[in-house]
Order: sequence, then structure tokens, then C-alpha cells
Amino acid sequence: MQLNERELLEPSDKSGPRARRARVVPGTDTSLPGASDTLECAAMINPDGPSTMAPTAATSESGAEYSYQDKRLGDAEPVAVATAPDVFRPTSTTALLLRAARKAVGEQRPHSVLDLGCGTGIVAVVLAKLLPADAVVCASDLSPAAVALARRNGERNGVAVQCRCGSLFDPWRGQRFDLIVDDVSGVAEPFDRLSGWYPPAVPGAAGPDGTRWVLEVLDQAPDFLTPDGHLVFPVLTLSREQLIIERACSRFAAVEQVEEQWYPLNEQLLEHLSLLEQLAAAGDVRVEKRGSRWCWATRIYVARRH
Repeated sequence: MQLNERELLEPSDKSGPRARRARVVPGTDTSLPGASDTLECAAMINPDGPSTMAPTAATSESGAEYSYQDKRLGDAEPVAVATAPDVFRPTSTTALLLRAARKAVGEQRPHSVLDLGCGTGIVAVVLAKLLPADAVVCASDLSPAAVALARRNGERNGVAVQCRCGSLFDPWRGQRFDLIVDDVSGVAEPFDRLSGWYPPAVPGAAGPDGTRWVLEVLDQAPDFLTPDGHLVFPVLTLSREQLIIERACSRFAAVEQVEEQWYPLNEQLLEHLSLLEQLAAAGDVRVEKRGSRWCWATRIYVARRH
């Protein structure tokens, strides 16, 4: 079975890409049946290539270091963190997450932040630099190596980050946060390993549809957010995204898509295109033909309790 190409744009003039907005309201016929709350999405789509909402964050990987700088947000200097072979390296999804999280910080002025699935700790470090000195910034990961590295990266950058090891919210029982930024594994198996993104020592196991961990985060997050708290989380089309959005809408008062970026399949994934076709036919992943290239997307959402 071959993957079906899908039209991405509503009709528009030829002056350039246009914004496509979708609003899901209870009781209406939508592409997300069963959504119980309002979902507002905004995306700028370019018919000839990647989304025009592509991150302009400049990142570099030199040896065992990762450097982050988002000039669109006015960064004059990069923030650098150490990396390690046994810790998940920041990716373009990380840059998109940070952009959304930083915008949330500017609007919300949180006093407490949690970087969930912190890896190197880059999200916690960047946010700690933006927040007042008395703000509480926390980070956790299932990997002890990641937690140790995140702690060192906080010290290296002169910011205070409370780092703990454990699965999802287990290390934070009894605590609540104004802002949670989630970056746990969300790629359908076995593409987490086949993609080359996950080193052998980095936990994956998000299940055949890639939703295992993000659904748990969505179910538990409201119990760890303050009444006006926000959750920032990514959804990859290399997972069953509709199920994730339905769950988010059932657990939060409002869910808004704030960033989107499309990427061509890398060589490792293209080698397994037939398997992708099988998972796509089952609805577990979604890839789309853009020009001559098969592409997948990352979307960033902000979920609000109230």
C-alpha cells in the first residue's frame, strides 16, 4: 500500500503562504471527533517547502557541546551546554519547545517551572536565565546520566536548577508548577531507534504509535500544575497525533498550537519507507509528500488548565 498525498492548503491567492486556522468547538463536526474542549490552532504553511514558522534558533554542535540562540526572540549571545554520548541531544524540537516556553514565560511570568524529560537541561538553563532569581526551576529525567549532566550544565551557566531522577512526575509528588515543559519520548517504535536520534542508552519505548509517555504526561500534568498553570508539549506526526490531541482536549480547558515545522525524512527513515507505509495505513504515524520529498512534522502546543 502506498502513502496518500494530502492537500495542505485551502485555496488562496498566489502572493504567498497563508495562515490556516482551525477551531474545534464541542458539538461541531471536526477532524478531531470527541474533543471535549476548545482547540485553537494556527499554522503558516508554505506549499513549496517547510512551514514558514520554521525556527530561526541557531544551534551548533561542536564536540561535546550544544549552543542555542534564537535571534527571532532577540538573543544576542548563545547559551551553551555540555552533551554526552549517553544523553539525548537537543534537536530542532527542543528549539521549537524553547520558543513556545519563552513566549509563555513572557505572558505568564511563572514563579515555578519544570523541565520534564530534561536531557542536557538546556530548557531549564535557558528559562532560569530569563526568570527572577527567586523563581524555582526544576528538571528531571529517567536517565541518571541526564540528571547529572543537567545539574552540571546549570552550574556551568550560573543558574540554580533542582535536578531529580525518576519517571515522569514521580520525583515531584506533592509539588505544583506554573509552567511545565514536556520533552519525553514521542516517536513510534521502532522509528525512535531507526531514526538515529536515540542513542542506545537513552530510554525510548513510546509504543508502536508513539503515544505511551505523552498520554501519561497529559493525564498527570493537571495534578502538578497551579490553577493558572500551562503545559508546553510537542506532538510529532511520527506518532498517533489525533489521539494525543483528543486526550489533551479532554484534560485541559484550552489547547493551542503555537509552533509547527516540517522536515524531510532522513536517510535512516527512508530506508524503512515500507514500514512507515504500514504504520501510516494503521493510523499510527503520518507523513506527507511535499514536492519530491516525504516529510514529517513537529507541532508545539500549549495547554491551559483554565
